[in-house]
Amino acid sequence: MKKNLTLLVVSAALLGGALTACAGGNGDAKTHAQEVVEQAMTMDKEELYKKAMEEINGKTFYMIANSSRTPTAATAFVQYCQDKYDKNFNFEVKSTQPKNNQIFTQIKNDVEGASHNLSMTLIQDGSQIKSKMIDKGYLINYIPKEWDGNKALDGEPLALQSLNKVFAYNTNPDSDNVQHVYNNCWDFALNVKTQFMAPASEPVGQNFLYMLTKDTYAAYVKEGYDALSTEDKAKVDAVIADPNAGIESYAADLNLGANGKYALAWIYSFLKNYTKVTDDGPIQANLTKKESGGAAGLLVYSKFRSTQETEATSNTWIDIAAYNEGYKGFGGYMYKHYLQVLKTSPFPWTSCALINFMVTTHDGFQPWGKDMGGYSSSPTVAKTFDHSHDGDAKEDGTPATPCKNDRGYDWWMSSTGGRLVLEDSEYCAKVAPVLGDWINYL
Repeated sequence: MKKNLTLLVVSAALLGGALTACAGGNGDAKTHAQEVVEQAMTMDKEELYKKAMEEINGKTFYMIANSSRTPTAATAFVQYCQDKYDKNFNFEVKSTQPKNNQIFTQIKNDVEGASHNLSMTLIQDGSQIKSKMIDKGYLINYIPKEWDGNKALDGEPLALQSLNKVFAYNTNPDSDNVQHVYNNCWDFALNVKTQFMAPASEPVGQNFLYMLTKDTYAAYVKEGYDALSTEDKAKVDAVIADPNAGIESYAADLNLGANGKYALAWIYSFLKNYTKVTDDGPIQANLTKKESGGAAGLLVYSKFRSTQETEATSNTWIDIAAYNEGYKGFGGYMYKHYLQVLKTSPFPWTSCALINFMVTTHDGFQPWGKDMGGYSSSPTVAKTFDHSHDGDAKEDGTPATPCKNDRGYDWWMSSTGGRLVLEDSEYCAKVAPVLGDWINYL
């Protein structure tokens, strides 16, 4: 009997150890950061902020981001905590902004390495975040108790903001003294060499092309097709019928809806015709030149905030295509910045507190919300930023630049407004294996 009892005790101990090992998923025990995030999601911000202050006071917090503005938000967080809790509280934030899509490699190396320095990330590209980060368990999703956003749309993973890239063009006459008006999304694939960052250099652009094949957005493309001239329709029909383009076969392989072939034809035509530019800043600089009549681009909307009004450069010559009455098709696309805690975060309470501050308060979102074209995932916070009059004439003599009068997130996403193509990480990850190689080939 004693022998049997001993075996039972040992078996129970082994079973308990096995259950503990499985607690974190994938056969791993939960990390300290995972445990903290679970607790943080049940806490009010006051309790959470105090936990973070105890953890980080006087230390250095390392993060990695696709935006350079996070340290500004951290400074506002410190000020908030000093004013409300402890005037002596302080810590230093060091944020790196890797180029050439290296952010995923750096996160992986930090999590898998012997020492862990990075605590949180502000990251873009929903497709790779899912396949390379979340599915691998490198990142943890924290949703603040006070956040009032749409969980299905912006909570899995948690989005800091949505940002738009829009079709814009210069209204001056071109070198042949022809003044162009672009009123159809197909114009930017067929009739002008649209300036655009190569999808390989900024993968959110590739995600945009993936998303065009989704039924909702393919219908916008088809609406644009229906409004084309007979001549332009013939160009599109020829692309669809061309076996070398592979439109029909890809539509079948992806089981696309009836309008999917038009989305693929737009992608094919656009990539065969666009002008590759290294960054959105140069596109903005190119479009706003007086001599750039007829030039067009697909770029981050907020870039036009940087234009210096001179005799040679001006936003007065810029039209946002979707703002034109009677515009057909889609007006650009919307992508997101996501906030995540690293699985091995050395300072998980602080990570959660910063995320909380950035997505639930005006001051936390101010570094991004101060410019047009960036929209908080919190409806309450988003309402505290209004850029609908940014382009009004100023008392100092600055001319009216209607292109800067942002119509807001709801208008841009409406089927009767800007009709932007919205990034969906699940859909992108699903079609990427088929469409990725084709797009890279084109």
